[in-house]
Amino acid sequence: MRLPQKSLLLVAFMLLGVISLKAQCFSFAKNVGKAKLGEYIHDGNYNATVLSEGEKAELFKTFFEGQKYRVSISKIESLPTIHFRVVERSGKVIFDNSNHNYSLVWDFEVESTQMLIVEMEVLERKVQDNDIISGCVAVLFGVEPDKK
Repeated sequence: MRLPQKSLLLVAFMLLGVISLKAQCFSFAKNVGKAKLGEYIHDGNYNATVLSEGEKAELFKTFFEGQKYRVSISKIESLPTIHFRVVERSGKVIFDNSNHNYSLVWDFEVESTQMLIVEMEVLERKVQDNDIISGCVAVLFGVEPDKK
């Protein structure tokens, strides 16, 4: 079965759009998110994606004993509030930003090396209309520099 030429062009433009959005989110993470790490040393990973109201995402990351970390979440201005939690694999919540005025930055130290899950959800606006807002959300991690 052969696709018509118009269909192939449409698929090509859709793929280009997705690639363009990914590139924009990467650029957003690099230019906006990294600055929020302050004096913390960026781990080199730019974790960014497009999320819409009501959507959730999870990110798994290993943290090492004896290190102090900063997790920083950035979003485009038009997106509603981001609810994020840091959870152990057992399900125990160790941080919930809803208990901290929805802060998008958290500094912490783990007692032992472990993999943690950063859960994010774009909350829905209180005033509903027919337009769903989507945009880039970036999660960056930094390590506190040695203070010698």
